[in-house]
Amino acid sequence: MRHKNEEIFRVIREFINSYYMENGHGPSTRDIEAGTGIQRITVQRYLQAMKENGEIEYGERRGTRNAFSKTIGESVLAPCYGTIKCGAPNDPFVDITETVRLPRSWVGEGEFFILEADGDSMKNIGIEPGDLVVIRRQESAEKGDVIVALDGNETTLKRFFPEKDRIVLKPENEAYEDIVIPGERMADFRIQGVAVKIIKGVK
Repeated sequence: MRHKNEEIFRVIREFINSYYMENGHGPSTRDIEAGTGIQRITVQRYLQAMKENGEIEYGERRGTRNAFSKTIGESVLAPCYGTIKCGAPNDPFVDITETVRLPRSWVGEGEFFILEADGDSMKNIGIEPGDLVVIRRQESAEKGDVIVALDGNETTLKRFFPEKDRIVLKPENEAYEDIVIPGERMADFRIQGVAVKIIKGVK
């Protein structure tokens, strides 16, 4: 029975977090019932327990419209810049298509933007076409980080491996070859950010 209770807590908690990310506010008990299939009376009982544990704020009289998970806490707005190639590089992104609210607990500190994956060169780490990749905006990276790389006038998403006299951008798909930036072109190379989160696309 304990494991069943923990599973119900997990399902409700994950639904609240996802709903908050998509809508900018917490779900009602009706929303949670519809989204999880858990009966409303059970949802109310678990929400009350979560409130008593200090995990959520729960306005019962208002139909839990103000319910939200404190694990979300502060949020951050991240602009979406359209697609980025996960195969051959493409033209740099320029237009903001929309803005998404993300839980700060998901991404940590910093400034963020989102790109939609286009291509399958990073599929071995779970990045597939249509997925949203959350990027922390920064100009440096550690060896092995997944970065948004600007090489001249083209961008791509790859693993970063700096070497003494060149930079190697490695795909996560055996069907693709490494992209090598030789020393004479390194002046035109820029890191625009590091991937911190993948939001799976709807199949």
